Amino acid sequence: MITVGLHEIIEREYRACGFSAAGTVAFVPLEEERQRFAGWMAKGYGADMGYLGRSAEYRHDLRRLFPGVKSVAVTLTSYRRPPEIRQPEGVPRIARFAWGNDYHDILKRNLRRLLEAIRSYDGFGDVQGRPVVDSAPAFERAWGVRAGLGWIGRSSMLVSPALGSFTLIGLLLLDAPLPDGFVAPEPVPDGCGNCRRCMEACPTRAIVSPHVVNAGRCISYQTIERRGTVEEAIRPVLDGRIFGCDRCMEVCPYNDRPGLPTMPANAGLEAVADRMNITAEEWRKMAPADFAERFAGSPLLRAGLSKIKGLL
Repeated sequence: MITVGLHEIIEREYRACGFSAAGTVAFVPLEEERQRFAGWMAKGYGADMGYLGRSAEYRHDLRRLFPGVKSVAVTLTSYRRPPEIRQPEGVPRIARFAWGNDYHDILKRNLRRLLEAIRSYDGFGDVQGRPVVDSAPAFERAWGVRAGLGWIGRSSMLVSPALGSFTLIGLLLLDAPLPDGFVAPEPVPDGCGNCRRCMEACPTRAIVSPHVVNAGRCISYQTIERRGTVEEAIRPVLDGRIFGCDRCMEVCPYNDRPGLPTMPANAGLEAVADRMNITAEEWRKMAPADFAERFAGSPLLRAGLSKIKGLL
């Protein structure tokens, strides 16, 4: 006999699996998000990321990823680190999410750990599930809102009142239903108020209106996703950035409060100092074989050494 609900299991187990927060909701297609995304794409804000267009008509429906989905466990993992863990002044700058190994693989591993934890409970041994991160076509931030984990800030990032926005979102799609009488999490009120710091601080004014980012202007897109080198118009405001940009989050008041939790010790997202401390001269002299060895498992492989050198 099942004596505990799926949502209660997830609440009990998420910390042991390396997550900072979690919530559980029933699956429904996200029609409103589908329409909003289609409008965003129609304005050309997806730049040359063709895969976004190819998935536009099914990103709202998680059954495309896992046909049996009945419920969704939504997880947040903070990648905030103690203040002493940082890049030295003057070295080419890498976004904080990329200081360690590629989070996509790590989050999927942790989500599989959560699935195994669920299966260890009586009545849940046959539960099937699929881990999903932002490399799959899903509206993961919208699911974070539905799970009561935060709101979408003006920067379009999910903002958690407890963790800020330096978080990574993971979804575990499950074929187990939530119990009768399950009460969905309460929505988190929008806490941005009149604040526009993220919009004003963006070096390229990529946040064209509240909650709307023109990816083509975004430094993260330009230095990571864009095929080929960074556009000439963007180069003057890179300010030493060679992979990604944290500026909109650095200025957010919710990321500047005392006592914010740091990354869980068991998350697996430890920073690698040998990758963070490289000077511009060392980057220029780096050979492709050295880069491949030094950055094995790192997100920086996505950009490649030639593109990085072209930004120095």
